[in-house]
Amino acid sequence: MNYLPGAFDVPLWYIVMHLKGASGILTQKRYCDVLAHRLNQDQANRLISVDDYLLLPDTLHLMVQEEALKFDVWWPAFRDQLLEELKELYLAGLKAGGASESADSLVWEPVSYELITSPEAFEHRVNEMLFLPVRKGLASDPEYYPYNSVNNKAGIDLQ
Repeated sequence: MNYLPGAFDVPLWYIVMHLKGASGILTQKRYCDVLAHRLNQDQANRLISVDDYLLLPDTLHLMVQEEALKFDVWWPAFRDQLLEELKELYLAGLKAGGASESADSLVWEPVSYELITSPEAFEHRVNEMLFLPVRKGLASDPEYYPYNSVNNKAGIDLQ
């Protein structure tokens, strides 16, 4: 790929967040809607922009670019608020089903992030996100996996 000079002047981050405690919820519509709402709201407020994403049943992969907020300011608030919203929705589902469990077992673990500083690093991460559903046996072709930037079933605004 050819990139314009200065293409990586605005910090671009690759984030991987594993959700423990509620198997498979990230690809369920009501939880996707929470995530999409949070990201789309942050983009509407020009805090960050989302370049690419991948939702696996228990893992969120994001490629976000800083806008009004630096990553170290935006990231902790986003991570914590998203977890609280997911816990609230999960707990409501448990109560509706008659369970008396708690949502305290939901945690982001492990979490990693990386500053993308070169075209090679960008291409590596984008390809990883594209082909991961195939490697995990969730799709036979990356273009058929619904919860990625290509198909955008989650409804996340892409920049």
